[in-house]
Amino acid sequence: MGRLEQVSGSRTRVLALSPFPEEAAGFRFRLAQYIPHLDAAGFDVVAKPFYTTEFFRLVYRPGHHVRKAAIFAQLALGRARSLGSLSAYQLVFIYREAFPIGPPLIERALARRAQPPVIYDFDDAIFLPNVSEANRVVASLKYPRKVPIIIRHSDHVIVGNDYLADYSREYNSAVTMIPTCVDTARFVPRTPNDAPNGTDPVVGWIGSPTTTPYLLRMEDVLRRVRERHPFELRVSGAGRDVAFRGVAVRNVPWSLDREVELFNTCDVGVYPLVDNEWSKGKCGFKAIQFMACGVPVVAAAVGVNRCIIQDGVNGFLASTEDEWVEKIGRLLSDPDLRARFAAAGRRTIEGRYSLNVNAPKLVATFRDVLNRSRNGDQRS
Repeated sequence: MGRLEQVSGSRTRVLALSPFPEEAAGFRFRLAQYIPHLDAAGFDVVAKPFYTTEFFRLVYRPGHHVRKAAIFAQLALGRARSLGSLSAYQLVFIYREAFPIGPPLIERALARRAQPPVIYDFDDAIFLPNVSEANRVVASLKYPRKVPIIIRHSDHVIVGNDYLADYSREYNSAVTMIPTCVDTARFVPRTPNDAPNGTDPVVGWIGSPTTTPYLLRMEDVLRRVRERHPFELRVSGAGRDVAFRGVAVRNVPWSLDREVELFNTCDVGVYPLVDNEWSKGKCGFKAIQFMACGVPVVAAAVGVNRCIIQDGVNGFLASTEDEWVEKIGRLLSDPDLRARFAAAGRRTIEGRYSLNVNAPKLVATFRDVLNRSRNGDQRS
């Protein structure tokens, strides 16, 4: 990911801390994809995730508590060692948290040092209690109350939507909103030659084990749609096989190297959420990925989805079960409508949610924090 070699004094070394490896969408899209742009601007990023890829795959599987605890202890020692060379860095970037459980000990230690300056980034309402079903046993070890502490002690905060920005400004005035975005040179619509011939349309859901409960709530909706329109439901990333009575479901393993291909196999994308405070912190990213790939999407009319999607222009928003049924059905029955939404959605992403549009914002933020630090304008 980041460059690990020693660099000359004319460049800036950045230590990037994250609980998750690049396989996790959050760190991949909030920082890793920006590394070439940061490199071109003189920033050498050294990424040090807490979880290894193997542990990240294990942690969301039910059970295995003894094994998880043993590996976690080893990773904790590794994190402690990684902080022994802070003097080699001129900037620290923290995605979500430096340590995945407990109070913000590392972040407080960084604040006491005053140098290097700290940029804190998050893209979910992680100040609210929220633990995956696979890890209810560690719920008491999570410490969402640390988020305002980290915000207060950071030199700058970057967030993924306005809801998170408003929350952050209660504790720190130096806040920048940068939406979670995609590289539109990589996330591209499929070509006509790649479109399947003579098969039922595909309704796609692509998510993670933590978002699977939203899909499961869609069973009645999808069954009602299937009574009127033929389609196949394609599920990827759920962490388990999903089966709905009366609906043809194909469960497809998620993999990083097939990420764009999975979106491109869909004719209609669905992005369900529930209307609560946690969902207001979501950054609408699955809708963004579908739209970048030219896939018309039906999304829950919640939070930032209302900013990304203009209902009936570049996608559909749905609030009730009847709306979900009607709007998915309209897209399945009308290829021309799908094509119009696909083109409009792609334009939306290119104009507001692309890496090319947002990379200069991140580079500018890094430079501003570094300049303020060099001028002695440090955190209080």
